[in-house]
Amino acid sequence: MGMISVSQVAKAYKQYPSRLARLADWLLPSRSPRHQLKWILQDITFNVNPGEALGIVGLNGAGKSTLLKIITGTTRPTAGHVHITGRVAALLELGLGFHPDFTGRQNVMMAGQLLGYSMQDLSELMPQIQAFAEISEYLDQPVRTYSSGMQMRLAFSLATARRPDVLIVDEALSVGDAYFQHKSFERIREFQKQGTTLLIVSHDKQAIQSICDRALLLKAGRIVMEGAPAAVMDYYNGMLSEHQEQSLRQSTPNNGQVKTVSGTGEASIEEIELCDLAGQPLDIVFVGQAVRARILVKVNATIDSLVLGFGIKDRLGQMMFGTNTYYTSQVLQHPEFGAYYTYEVEFAANLGVGSYSIHTSLVRNNSHIEKNYQWVDGALVFEVVNKDKYDFVGCSWNELTFNIKKSYPILAGQELDNSLAITKQYAPLSRKLVVIDVGCRWGFAQKFIAAKDLFQIFGFDPDPEECERLNKYYEDASILLNPLALAQTAGTRTLFITQDPACSSLLQPDPNLTENYPALACARQMSTTEVETTTLDIWAEKNQVAIVDYLKLDTQGSELEILKGAVDMLKTVRCLEVEVEFNPIYLGQPIFSEIDIFLRNQGFMLWKLSNQVHYSPEGNPNRPLGENHICYDDLQVVKHTVYGGQIYWANAHYVKQDVLNTAPRSSKESALDILLFDTLGMPDVVDHLRQKTQTGNFE
Repeated sequence: MGMISVSQVAKAYKQYPSRLARLADWLLPSRSPRHQLKWILQDITFNVNPGEALGIVGLNGAGKSTLLKIITGTTRPTAGHVHITGRVAALLELGLGFHPDFTGRQNVMMAGQLLGYSMQDLSELMPQIQAFAEISEYLDQPVRTYSSGMQMRLAFSLATARRPDVLIVDEALSVGDAYFQHKSFERIREFQKQGTTLLIVSHDKQAIQSICDRALLLKAGRIVMEGAPAAVMDYYNGMLSEHQEQSLRQSTPNNGQVKTVSGTGEASIEEIELCDLAGQPLDIVFVGQAVRARILVKVNATIDSLVLGFGIKDRLGQMMFGTNTYYTSQVLQHPEFGAYYTYEVEFAANLGVGSYSIHTSLVRNNSHIEKNYQWVDGALVFEVVNKDKYDFVGCSWNELTFNIKKSYPILAGQELDNSLAITKQYAPLSRKLVVIDVGCRWGFAQKFIAAKDLFQIFGFDPDPEECERLNKYYEDASILLNPLALAQTAGTRTLFITQDPACSSLLQPDPNLTENYPALACARQMSTTEVETTTLDIWAEKNQVAIVDYLKLDTQGSELEILKGAVDMLKTVRCLEVEVEFNPIYLGQPIFSEIDIFLRNQGFMLWKLSNQVHYSPEGNPNRPLGENHICYDDLQVVKHTVYGGQIYWANAHYVKQDVLNTAPRSSKESALDILLFDTLGMPDVVDHLRQKTQTGNFE
């Protein structure tokens, strides 16, 4: 295992007032020195433990490259010492040891020996080096014909041909194409996993924050900060505009996130909060939720223009997205001295599960380099949890539609069918498919919107303003929002309004849960209102909707009531998705078993459960604890994520039993079913229906 120990290292170079003074100093060394010492590094002390990754950052001239040369032994320190254990690979300068008139292959054989490889080692490693560098056609050409990127490819491939105990990398990886940079960093990450100790110097903020465990900031040859990469890079970013006589400070509030504030103070951020669109403050945000950041700004001096920058960073300090009012053409010209201005920033939290922070800045134009009034990293921290999306990985949310179908060989003379080929092959569609989404706040699934020409989509939400907004948003005759509250019977009911409007329900939230489970704070009762209710059967009869193919319900506890008010409608429904609870969040809320029994009595079978959500009093919903391995047979092992906390709810998908029987049906009915289940992403059902078609089980 490799380790680096740097103790009180200093480096100085002699400066002479003239050439004669230099000559005299050489000829008469015993006399008093005729030079002055210029210290490049002073009192540098740090350790890099085995398997750890340390990043070194600093402005140009801070002494970074000199420090690396001392560590690798190419330069001797004036004072102090360096101790390294294990085999070292260093990539300090492009093509170090390469001769321009020799070929790439010849240079590998020569430079490789400087790295400690034998001729036999290099002969064995040559195919691997050649393959990773991907410059085969140039390997036997003189290096003087190489671009700087090609030299970097060959030098990096040689330096990392075998996993070193210690890998030292300077800015060399910033040269070259993006593809090879990704490839190089992937190899570095793989070395890290295997225990390689890494020391990297880079101005690339993302590289430092994604790879390193710690970072070290140099300024004028001294260490001015050492700590978490995100905090160090924020401080370094503030230093970029220190010529403006600005202040620069860091603090750690109760949330543990390092907050970095820099700037001249000519304008300042007085308050910042994150809330939903109803104005309720948020600490926890759901994936995809529409939110608003409110920022109160004070003008403390006479300035000619004011630009607000806003961005979201992940827990490592990587910027997820960001922009400023310069690019949105909303520069505030000649703001009034002493005045307050409120900026409201609305966005959809299309983020992955995890912890995020808000970055804000007040500058003169598009950058803080010229004029930085105030720059704040870690201004506010919030958590993102997954409430109603399918499981996904990554740092951003995006609705994906998977279209999977069984393919058949194309015979001579046949044309390649499109995505609806199997439908069109047996019958033209006799009508549009009808989809009903009850509790459709924030819109419909993209899979239906993408095929809206083939569907008639109805949505229900008791909030008239939300329905009006969505109707204006879609502006399509195939999509209609209904501002109705649905229940088992028509009448008047109390609607319990919650902190997050999407959690409002005809059932009262259980305060024992909403007050003690941080992740359930969204369901806290804020107020009540009286609403008129109706049933799906009454609505369908009034609006002459005779057939409904797909029904989705997400109404925070009243799903069973609505289903009981839709008995006639359920006779035509082919597939159904309903949110089910395993532990009630609302008082008197039916649980999964009650809904399952009811739907089975209506001719439905449970097909699958998705989006299983867990909550715990510790406030860590859906936090993976590990993996179980489920063995279905000797050949099939399935990895199943194990979550912390108690399971509370999931989405249950049901299919009508007669969809899967073998009774003959008309080709038009089967074509509609194939289209429906293909759109829903249920390829096993589609495959069954297509096989029935092939075996002739149609009228």
